[in-house]
Amino acid sequence: MEDKFVILDFETTGADILHTPPVMNGYFKSQLWYDPIEFAMIDLSSDQEYHYFIEPHKDFIKEGIPWATDIHGFEKDDFVKRNDLQKWEDIYPEIQKVLTGKTAVAHNAFVFDQQVMEQTCEKYQTLVPLCKWRDTKAEIKQMYPDKAHSQVDVAKWMLDEEYKAHSAIEDVRMLAKIFKYINEKPSWIFV
Repeated sequence: MEDKFVILDFETTGADILHTPPVMNGYFKSQLWYDPIEFAMIDLSSDQEYHYFIEPHKDFIKEGIPWATDIHGFEKDDFVKRNDLQKWEDIYPEIQKVLTGKTAVAHNAFVFDQQVMEQTCEKYQTLVPLCKWRDTKAEIKQMYPDKAHSQVDVAKWMLDEEYKAHSAIEDVRMLAKIFKYINEKPSWIFV
């Protein structure tokens, strides 16, 4: 049976609620990454898009705890006042249904998106979706070791395109193009 793929992306608060020292990779300052504020998916088997702005958990909207605004552009005080926020518990059944039995694809999946999914499910006491994972960043690093590997850079050198990065919906739309491109290339061709 052929794999069915779901492209996905999280944006999170990046809030450091434990005040731990910065890690070497990424903008997170602690291992508490289960604070999604935006999530998007494209189910490639149907081309159906899903996009949610998520109400942050109360742990991540405390006074004095900064967000990763310089990464995604969301100001904490403005974001929590949005009228389109949904609770994780309300959107998760649909997310789980879409992902179950498929392969989740994300750029930096093994270091970020998979962990965010697992830790968010743990935080909200929901079962992690039964799906496989693929990490396009890891695959592209292996295929093109001499090229830049951020998704923005890959979009430029691989597809000659620019887009609004760190918008979950724009990230998944671009990653769908990148994923299709790397899957259509024979494994023996490295350009």
